Amino acid sequence: MQTILNFLIKHNHWFLFTLLEGISFVLIISFNNYQNAVVFTSANKVAGNIYSAITDVDSYFSLKSDNETLKEHNRTLLEELEQTRNELQTLKENSQLAVHPFTQNRNDGFFYKSATVVNNSLNRVENYITIDKGTNDGVKSEMGVFNEKGVVGIVYQSSANYSIVIPLLNSKSKINCKVKGSNSFCALQWDGSDTRHSYLVDLPQYAVFDKGDTVTTSGFSSIFPADLPVGKICNIEDSEDGLFYRAKVELFVDFSAINNVFIVGNDGKAEQARLEKEIHKK
Repeated sequence: MQTILNFLIKHNHWFLFTLLEGISFVLIISFNNYQNAVVFTSANKVAGNIYSAITDVDSYFSLKSDNETLKEHNRTLLEELEQTRNELQTLKENSQLAVHPFTQNRNDGFFYKSATVVNNSLNRVENYITIDKGTNDGVKSEMGVFNEKGVVGIVYQSSANYSIVIPLLNSKSKINCKVKGSNSFCALQWDGSDTRHSYLVDLPQYAVFDKGDTVTTSGFSSIFPADLPVGKICNIEDSEDGLFYRAKVELFVDFSAINNVFIVGNDGKAEQARLEKEIHKK
């Protein structure tokens, strides 16, 4: 304590000088408008710089929290965007189904669902198509598949959310068909050589048809309703045994550009199958 008192006594003139300078400074800015304004402005500027620096420091240390908040907002926006996309896709598919001429005003026991192709093969003898509808959507095996141009194939197997379709471009595919305007019925079968063409086999020689005639589904199966377009005849030749005709058919569906499809089911299929099974037992 004595040391502090000695220091103050020794340098008292400096403390007195500083005190008088302070009093003079206060008097100058108190009674002179210009000096008051200069000091006030400078003080505000200094205070502003200090506050800005403090804010920058706080912002830096809060970046982690802000980033987490932004990540959460981005995740929410992405979820909403994906939901909107799905809703728009559903609306698009349903609108296409609603205006498809083959699905309007029908009362034949068939029902229709829309789907999107998510995978497709073309370069195999046994090609397959994957669609984004499964058992959760009421899709199951032996349902027909077509698009706005014509027949695509038949559902082979379904999981909860996806289904595998055997298209016309598969050597195992065999669709019951007829030549439009004729009573001749036959089968459509692919030979694995051309993705744009397939063949009508077992056409009786008494059948009346010609090049350019349209081929449609026969309606003689519980998979497809009658008169779904398939293709048009572009060439006719005899079968190997000479007992039937073999007709080359240009398919209406372009399997290299297939996207949206429709699934057709039959409400009476199970009943028909049970009845036919009972007949075969007798």
